[in-house]
Amino acid sequence: MKSQKLINHFKKQPFERQLHFVFFATVAIIVSLAVLLTLVWRQVYMAQLKEAAYKDVSIISTNIAKRLTAVETLSFRIIDSAPIQNGLQRILAQDSLQSLEAIDQKNALSAEINALVRNESTIQNVYLFTPTNENMINFLAETDHIFNGQTIKDMIETLPDKPAKGSWFFAKDLSQGVYLRKIYSTADLSLTYIGTVIFLVNTSFFRNEIESLPIVSEQNQFFMAYQNQFYSTANDEQTLAADQNTLQQKMETFQRSIGSMTFDNRQYYYAMDRKTMPNMTFIYLLPENQVLADLYKLQGLSIAVSLTFLCLIIVVIRKISNQLTRPLADLASQMAVLRKTKKLASLKTLAVPENSQEEIMVLYESYNTMIDELNALIKDNYEMRILSQEIEFKGLQAQLDPHFLYNTLDSINWIAIENQQWQISEMVTSLAYLFRKKIDTKSDFTTLQDELDIVHAYINIQTVRFGKRIEYIEVILVNDLSFKIPKLLIQPLIENVFKYAVNDMKETCRLVLTIEQQATFLQVSVSDNGPGFKVNFSIEKEGGIGLTNIQKRLQLHYGDQASLAIVSSIPFKKTTVRFVIPLKGVSET
Repeated sequence: MKSQKLINHFKKQPFERQLHFVFFATVAIIVSLAVLLTLVWRQVYMAQLKEAAYKDVSIISTNIAKRLTAVETLSFRIIDSAPIQNGLQRILAQDSLQSLEAIDQKNALSAEINALVRNESTIQNVYLFTPTNENMINFLAETDHIFNGQTIKDMIETLPDKPAKGSWFFAKDLSQGVYLRKIYSTADLSLTYIGTVIFLVNTSFFRNEIESLPIVSEQNQFFMAYQNQFYSTANDEQTLAADQNTLQQKMETFQRSIGSMTFDNRQYYYAMDRKTMPNMTFIYLLPENQVLADLYKLQGLSIAVSLTFLCLIIVVIRKISNQLTRPLADLASQMAVLRKTKKLASLKTLAVPENSQEEIMVLYESYNTMIDELNALIKDNYEMRILSQEIEFKGLQAQLDPHFLYNTLDSINWIAIENQQWQISEMVTSLAYLFRKKIDTKSDFTTLQDELDIVHAYINIQTVRFGKRIEYIEVILVNDLSFKIPKLLIQPLIENVFKYAVNDMKETCRLVLTIEQQATFLQVSVSDNGPGFKVNFSIEKEGGIGLTNIQKRLQLHYGDQASLAIVSSIPFKKTTVRFVIPLKGVSET
């Protein structure tokens, strides 16, 4: 109900307001769609960024895993090497590691190990310790601190007392790493512990891999979790200690490999990989404001452009609407004047606005045409009123004329009878009858018999005039001559024959009147053997007063049910003019 009231209220508003409403509603819809699309695009863009970050972390973790796995594989080759196994067992069989044979064996072991590791660029040094933690290769004591306050002895003690994979130890900033693995004898099934191989590894490839990412910033953070320890490429140990506690808590809640998190009072996107390297988890954090910096710039630019475009649209809309509605408003105000004024003659035409649309021009031209026609009608009405007064005056003057004419013709008739001028008497009688019928205005219709009497009177007069030059034949195929037709339809056709045929012929003109009644219509034909009509003769354009008058009267009384046509026109043989009227469907007026 309320919506219908609003619609009706809108329909009653001026066209200018309706146009403004439609324009601004359209702009509002477009802006809303643009905002919606921007939000959707933002979500899609953020999802793509997260996916890209996860792919980057996967690539980093894969590359790092290859480097670490290469060291682990190398350690397996060393502990499985027969020369190294035999050399360790010989050294351990010596009473002293300082004996010449022990020194020779150490040199041989050093050469063998160096040959195995020379192609691995990340390995800075290799050490070989006995089960009693005595170093046999290179210079490193068990009490020396490597990093993070840990000694070689501390690291070895963390290794299991059985054949197993080695363990990694990393500097807090992941700049350096140590890999240790115990060596067990493979000569017998006892698997005797015979030493420990230690690799000092340059792990700067962590930072190199991070710096190779597309989005690199000091705010980016990379973490690696290994054996309940957190490592980062950052150098700030205090920050790392705080980060470790926070990350440990948050990692327990991570359900996905990618997502968003609040960390260190900032919003980050995180990407995590737990699958590539056993017992290792790689986490990469990207600050949201940095990741979306380009998006924010693009959004700012888009908003600025949109606002500028919106202002421009508003200006253009107002200009266009004014251009469209102002001429209509002016025309409407002028039409309101037309409705209220009583002095129609004072109305003037309007100048068509320049550079207006075709529709506006049509409206103005139609209004101006209406004003011109209205002024013409006012003028015609004024002239008709004057003419009506003149006709009324002349009618009063002519009231005595018919009686005077009848009396005069009657006097002539009696004089002719007294002088036995029967021909003159017949002509005068016929003329008086014709005159009386033609000026009778009581009805527009007459009977078919009365119409034939008029024709007979006219033929009598013309027979006296032309004598044997005229042969009149009448064919009446009608049962009821009381049938009514419009007055003076047939006589003008007969008169037309005398005017255009008899007058121009020296021989006898045969004039045939045929009236035939069909099932639903009456057909009247007038034929003669005169010169006929010229080729392409048109009743509408060249029919003269007689034929044109008959055609208009038929159209007036019968419409499309009646017709007048030249049926044939063969010079000096047969020319026929025929009209057809319906037997029903006409009202007398």
